[in-house]
Amino acid sequence: MNNHGKRRIYLGEFNLLMNGSTYLPLVSGLLRATAEQSETVREHFEWAPFLFHNDRLDRLVDRYDRPAVAAFSSLMWNAQLSLRVAEQVKQRHPECLVVFGGANVPHHPEQFFRDHPFIDVTVRGEGEAPFTVVLERLAVANGASTVDLDGIAGTSWRTGRGEFRHNAAEQAFEKDLDLYPSPYIEGLYDDVIRSHPELQFQAIIETNRGCPFQCTFCYWGKGGMSRKYRFHGIERVKKEIEWMAEQKIRYVFNADSNFGMHRRDMEIAEFLVATKQRTGFPHKFRTCYGKNTDEKIFQIGSLFHDHGLEKGITISYQSVDEQVQKNIKRDNIKLECARELQRKFNDRGVPVYTELILGLPGETLQTWIDGVDRVLGSGLHNQLFMYICQVFPNTDLAAPEYLAKFGVQTKVIELAEIHGRVRTGEWVSEQEEIVVATAAMPGPDWARALVFSWVTMTMHSLKLGCYVIAWLVDRFGVKHSDFLEFVARGQFDGAEFPRCAQEIATFEQKIERLRQGEGRGCVMPAYGDIYWDEEEASFLRSSTDFDAFYAELRDLTIEFLEQRGLPFDLHELDEVIAFQSLAIPRPAGRTVSYARFERNVLDYFTALFRTEPIALVAAPCVVEATQPDFAGDLPRFAKETILWGRKSGTMLCKLRRCVATEPFVSEPVAEPAGAR
Repeated sequence: MNNHGKRRIYLGEFNLLMNGSTYLPLVSGLLRATAEQSETVREHFEWAPFLFHNDRLDRLVDRYDRPAVAAFSSLMWNAQLSLRVAEQVKQRHPECLVVFGGANVPHHPEQFFRDHPFIDVTVRGEGEAPFTVVLERLAVANGASTVDLDGIAGTSWRTGRGEFRHNAAEQAFEKDLDLYPSPYIEGLYDDVIRSHPELQFQAIIETNRGCPFQCTFCYWGKGGMSRKYRFHGIERVKKEIEWMAEQKIRYVFNADSNFGMHRRDMEIAEFLVATKQRTGFPHKFRTCYGKNTDEKIFQIGSLFHDHGLEKGITISYQSVDEQVQKNIKRDNIKLECARELQRKFNDRGVPVYTELILGLPGETLQTWIDGVDRVLGSGLHNQLFMYICQVFPNTDLAAPEYLAKFGVQTKVIELAEIHGRVRTGEWVSEQEEIVVATAAMPGPDWARALVFSWVTMTMHSLKLGCYVIAWLVDRFGVKHSDFLEFVARGQFDGAEFPRCAQEIATFEQKIERLRQGEGRGCVMPAYGDIYWDEEEASFLRSSTDFDAFYAELRDLTIEFLEQRGLPFDLHELDEVIAFQSLAIPRPAGRTVSYARFERNVLDYFTALFRTEPIALVAAPCVVEATQPDFAGDLPRFAKETILWGRKSGTMLCKLRRCVATEPFVSEPVAEPAGAR
């Protein structure tokens, strides 16, 4: 106890540090703001400063000074660290009550308690109400060994005699979310921001809770969250937005499951825009858009795009195979709505990105490849993200009977958080569980599908070959996957195409290391102290000599066409390769470039990703490409091109057609190799 006789509560919510940025601890703030409404809690307890980002184990443990309560929000990126901190805190302070909540805590935790004897209480689902009751019970007890926690809905606990108790009763359904005060409006983070000028804080806002969908891979529609929606009052939401703007929060993440599904979401969107116009903040607003509705989302997404608030509109398919959709309980989501949204955004020039998940139950190698063709064939111009399926606790996908039904095989690997700071040996390692095979997609097929996915994202999503592939599809009637599989399966002489062959070999080696437990992230020291996705690392490797890359891509395209007996115009191909190369920014050496073309390449490729394409015809033009002056600064090049540009549709150079009267300096963009 301190000098006032109050016992101290510590809240550990160890968020990631990302290039000097981190999130304010929303969960900790909600727990504290709610508990402080209790007179008993106010009378008996005080609050230690928030522990809100990951750090070395010893430094974190040393922060705990005579704790009465140590509560942890356990998520994938901090689960092991939270356990290690809790264990050492309990060793030093045996009467400290250790409480765990969060998505990584099992809802049926008997084995979890056996594995971690230092844990006293776990909370499933929402934590505000049960955590407050736990504190009120502790207030009249001497410590963890004497407190009686029977009868608290949504909790499991260990008695003073070491007995495991589980309360199967769920928490009462509270429709009014404003019963839980806002930690932003209550000023609980003001001191955090003042005390850490070295950090750029990001914030999470939730305007509602609940999700009507029950996707088997997702915690959202399960995990203690009701399928029925509950809302924060619109005035509270506006006050939180105003607070974030006053604190100059640049990046706001919206924790709603389906933003844009509700009528009032447009009012929130308009208020965000008005706030940014008035104050300059927030810079960006990231959200998960609703399903089965298109007009409201189109209006909101367009509004955000017009005012620079979005980093790209998410349209999530996860799989386009009907049987897979049924297997993952996602068949109530209408794919046609997603396709129509994609078409509208493309025509309006709003960047769109789409997600597919590799390894979902029932997906085969062929349905995966066919799905990519369907998505790319529908006109996706910006980003296709293809993720390895992760297995999260408390989801259907984690249930033994579900895994057995679909023959799902998983592997626990090191967690290397993409775009998070590279972990050193002094940091506690975290873990994630990924799908590496299913009955429908055995291990060899999974590996082949993963190589195909990395090739697709490198060439299409990261733009290294997007125009070349689009030209092949349009001019020769091939499928996107024909060329992508040609590359991914190495259907060429590796000695003749060494760069491409080396990339495929690197992908295959990475898969073997994944199977041995290595993390997904790649370390590229020359480009900054963060983890990169495999396809991003491939892009960066190619960026060391783009001219050589495009010379090889030209010859590889010729090889592809000749193997299929498809006649082609070599000069037309050279112009396509030159245009493709012109559009890719360089890490050094140019800011403005020009190229003369004999065909209408700029208009052709611009229209090709809209609903009314035009023909590629003879029409001489000069195209100007402008890009930032990176001056050889590789970390900046990687950050602005990939981190900032990938989702927002700004990876490419800005291209425009020069009018005939404009002077220009002709600069060779891609020196075509001679015809073979």
